[in-house]
Amino acid sequence: MMHADHEYLAAGYVLGGLAPEELELAHSLNESDPEFRKEVAAFSDTIALISESDEPIEPSPDVEAAILNIPSKAANPEGEPDPPEAEPSPSTPDAAPSRRARMTQAVFALAASTLVIVAAVLGTMLFNQMQQAQEVEQSLTAAEQEREKMELLLGAPDLSAAHVESAAGGSVTVTYSMDARMIHIVPHDVPSPSADESMQMWLIDEEGPQSLGLMSGESSEMLDSVDLVEGVAFGVTIEPSGGSPQPTDDPIIVAEL
Repeated sequence: MMHADHEYLAAGYVLGGLAPEELELAHSLNESDPEFRKEVAAFSDTIALISESDEPIEPSPDVEAAILNIPSKAANPEGEPDPPEAEPSPSTPDAAPSRRARMTQAVFALAASTLVIVAAVLGTMLFNQMQQAQEVEQSLTAAEQEREKMELLLGAPDLSAAHVESAAGGSVTVTYSMDARMIHIVPHDVPSPSADESMQMWLIDEEGPQSLGLMSGESSEMLDSVDLVEGVAFGVTIEPSGGSPQPTDDPIIVAEL
């Protein structure tokens, strides 16, 4: 059975890091002591196995404890038996409490880092949920407002409607009320303009065209607070993306109101 200092020397002989006098002793033992050579060979095989492995090998608790105890055992003179264990005194520092303290600090540091990550994730989830809730509330509010406007328009005594074809294809239904000052536009299979163009709505009267905003072509549009008088017309033109202060081309849709 090898002494602890021989184990220490064998490990250092393979891994390096021995002091010059320790290295000289290890050389001597490797030449003269068969047990020492076996220990060196065992360490070499273990290191070679670990080097060839694709995955890190987790040492067992017994191996880890043995490795940690090698330096303290090697501090004893060669051949001298280990002194009997004694209760640690204030004047004798104990490595175990120190290691436990470091492990405790590491555990607390890891726990703190984990809590920070968890808090960040929960904060992000809460923010996203609040944002989604706000979006849903805004959608419900907009839908309620749209419903109220539609009820007001449909209840107008002068409610009128016009269905006109689009020069670009498809058609639109324009429902309006001069008393309620509202216009509701429903497109039917109107093709969308190119990516660098927009459909723009206009109210055309004696003073010329006035912009009513952009039209999607895929969903209905409700316009309120529109100054409607006899003889005005509703028109749609194809404009550069984002719209134009004045029409740049002939309208593709014209509905006399």
